[in-house]
Amino acid sequence: MDTENKLVDFTSLQDMLYGEEKYIIEFAEAAIISFTEFSRNYTTYLHQHNETDFRKAGHKIKPVAKMLGIEQIIDEYEHGKTLIWDEKPEEDLKESSEKITCICDEVIDELQQIISNI
Repeated sequence: MDTENKLVDFTSLQDMLYGEEKYIIEFAEAAIISFTEFSRNYTTYLHQHNETDFRKAGHKIKPVAKMLGIEQIIDEYEHGKTLIWDEKPEEDLKESSEKITCICDEVIDELQQIISNI
């Protein structure tokens, strides 16, 4: 995968983890779990119009997304909140869910590549 087209920017995080492979792997594995959970919860709570749990899911992933420079997750999460507030039709919710799923799947793939390359 071309470095310029990657979603995950692990550079500053590698510095924070002192380049220690053990810590990098640990963080990447935890992030994979977090993005998997977020993708599932985003879809569930968005379609239920459950703003409370939707926000909890978002607040849980935002710090990790920011550390990894994944603004697309944060932007789509913010868009998802407006979909709930504006009571948008199911097709809009489905489109947003699919977008989050695609982004999270790509992030998970990149994190797995990071682990594999260590």
